[in-house]
Formats: sequence, structure tokens, C-alpha cells
Amino acid sequence: MNLKLKRLVRTHSSEQYALFDLAQTDEQNQPLTIGKLDLHYTGEGTYGTLLLWEVESQQIEVDRRRMFVQALLSELVLPMGLPNEFVVEFFAPSLDEYEVFHNLDEGTDNPAEAFERAD
Repeated sequence: MNLKLKRLVRTHSSEQYALFDLAQTDEQNQPLTIGKLDLHYTGEGTYGTLLLWEVESQQIEVDRRRMFVQALLSELVLPMGLPNEFVVEFFAPSLDEYEVFHNLDEGTDNPAEAFERAD
């Protein structure tokens, strides 16, 4: 896995990242999305939700997943000078019924693209 993070949203106390594997590509030869990460920063620590799509999750053993989460959070949280404590919920949903609802630019099915244009 060659992980790339792309920040989609940032507020004063939270961030949302799309997770991509640069070693895998989709039908348009773009990096394959493997999940997303939502983080909320507080004075006591970092709280978040990690979603790895079911297919990707099945390829990672439990111990490697734990190391993956710790490395990911170390890269994102420690440079910000926040407390080392974190609580992250992990889910591995199936994409069979995945939908994104939005009222962004109606010319796209991908809300991240609308955010990119707004930057």
C-alpha cells in the first residue's frame, strides 16, 4: 500500500481526509480511494472515525491495522502539538449501498471535486 491523504475539510477543531492507495487505480487510472478519516481535536486529545472500505480492510491483519492507525495519527496529530491521547472508532463498511448526498455543484457526482474548485 502506498497511502496518500487528501484533506477535504478543515475547521479550527476538525479535519476530514480521503485515503487513497497510489499503488491501485480505478477505471480512470486515478488512485483508488480506500476510505476516509474524520478527526476532532480537543484539549484532552483527538477523537475520530476511520472508515476503510470492506475490501481494503479484509487485506489488512488486525495487528497491521493497529500499526496503520497509530502511524496515521502520529503523522497528523503530533505535529499540531496536541495531547498524545486519541480515541478512533474503526469501521469497515461495504460500498454496496454507499451514497453521498449533497447540494453542491450539480455538475459533479463527487463533492470533493466541488471543494477542490472552491479552494
